[in-house]
Amino acid sequence: MNQSYKAFTSKDWPSAPAPAASGRPATASAPDARNVLGFVTGLADPNHSILIRALLDRESLPVSDSASDFSGLSAGPSAYAMVQDRIERIREESALKFLEFRDKWRKRLAFVQLHPFLQRNQWFQNDLTGFSLVGKGTRKEAKMLYLQSLHDMASDGERQVSALSGHMFRLQGELAAVWHRESIRDDRSKLLPALEAALRNGEAELFKRVRLSLGDLALETFTERVARWDKRIYGSEEEMFRGIAWPWQNARYHSGFEGFMETFADLAEAICAAMLGHYEGKWDLFLRGLTPPQQSMFPRQASGQHALPSRPSTTPAS
Repeated sequence: MNQSYKAFTSKDWPSAPAPAASGRPATASAPDARNVLGFVTGLADPNHSILIRALLDRESLPVSDSASDFSGLSAGPSAYAMVQDRIERIREESALKFLEFRDKWRKRLAFVQLHPFLQRNQWFQNDLTGFSLVGKGTRKEAKMLYLQSLHDMASDGERQVSALSGHMFRLQGELAAVWHRESIRDDRSKLLPALEAALRNGEAELFKRVRLSLGDLALETFTERVARWDKRIYGSEEEMFRGIAWPWQNARYHSGFEGFMETFADLAEAICAAMLGHYEGKWDLFLRGLTPPQQSMFPRQASGQHALPSRPSTTPAS
């Protein structure tokens, strides 16, 4: 995703690391478990956190020696099969929608379509030296040019990401319902579903903020990078048109406008891919349940004994 962001903006993806336990922000190059835990905690719904605390407290109570765990605690095989099928279909649909998006906007941003529109809005001037844009290229002028040429494209791209977000939001609810029906047997088996429920709204809000920032990012990037055009003189109107959005002018594209659209679409697709990858990995982790070594994170005490908590296992879910 950083590569697509940099191709579009010429900057690295902004990072906002979670505060470390010391209160100082963590460095991007040296994340540790405390920083990750702090970030995850920030996503959690406090109401669900109370439920998780209550379940953990109940787990610390003595139980009979006859109590036994089962392999794959809170596993959801039916929900697991469902997510594998649905996410793959959503991924294919997303790829198709972006192919259609690119094809549509290549045509709309072509010289024969966009140039007459900009000409009617009096963006061009011609004198003895050649063709140039009206004005000097101030931020105000660049913003107006963006609004008349690329704003609708960026809004359409944001809608593509929004549609995918909607699919994933609905799928979350459906998966959770199936998972809960087949996995919850007792208080102990409620822990993993409670953790997922606590994080769900927070992670959705995180992706929502990224999606909603796309429009502002497109506007800011254009007005910042396409600036001071008063010294740019071109030999023909078509040459001028190709070079208006000069930071995105490339041999692969017919104009800078098309290059802007393509790199913006690359970024939007990268965000969608990151979203799909996150949810696919998340449900792959949750729906496999907890293996016996992982269940040692929630130790039980035998009657009359006071066992010390064991360290969390690093054994991955099978």
